[in-house]
Amino acid sequence: MINIVITGYKGRMGGHIAKLVDEASDMTLAGGADIDAPLKDVIEKADVVIDFTQANAAPDNAELAAEMGKPIVIGTTGLTDEQLARVKKASERIPVIHAPNMSLGVNVLFHMINTAASTLGEEFKIEINETHHTKKLDSPSGTAKRMQEVASAGGRTVNVHAFREGDVVGDHSISFDGPEEILEIKHHAKTRKLFARGAVTAARWIAGKEPGLYDMSDVLGLRSSPL
Repeated sequence: MINIVITGYKGRMGGHIAKLVDEASDMTLAGGADIDAPLKDVIEKADVVIDFTQANAAPDNAELAAEMGKPIVIGTTGLTDEQLARVKKASERIPVIHAPNMSLGVNVLFHMINTAASTLGEEFKIEINETHHTKKLDSPSGTAKRMQEVASAGGRTVNVHAFREGDVVGDHSISFDGPEEILEIKHHAKTRKLFARGAVTAARWIAGKEPGLYDMSDVLGLRSSPL
């Protein structure tokens, strides 16, 4: 059994993750941490920590996990370069998964974008559109930025258009507009539960791995793309 400790346990994502862990035959919920329940009080019980907190808390949690020798899956987004550097430093001591989006489908989308961008010529104009709920703090989102990064490999210009509407979980599309044809790839998130499912899948994969900084491409076996 894989003992899971969830940070951000009382949040909406924490609740989704806890439910999936409870339903899993190979996992058990060993503890939860939140603002009023420090991670340091429960981390010893963990085989893997899953973090869905805030950008200012995730690096602290990664550093504590490194100190305690516990693998960590970080689904928290919006980290600054300095915060990302702290997470990367922690990964020198423990295995860390950090991804701009934990969705299984979105990470397949990244792989598809890589294939399209490396196959279609410069005559194809590339545009990205994303829509999230109005409470989404980062704009463009980490997902849109990763889409742009993958699509712009080789120095191509990729425009990103970010919209914030209602309670939209997450819609992302990319178009490759050529002289005679248009290729469009879309992903629509039906529910926030998909992020929880990706995090649990990642936690299952990371248990027992060597120290290093991984992402969902590693989890899904898509590492052939230069993400």
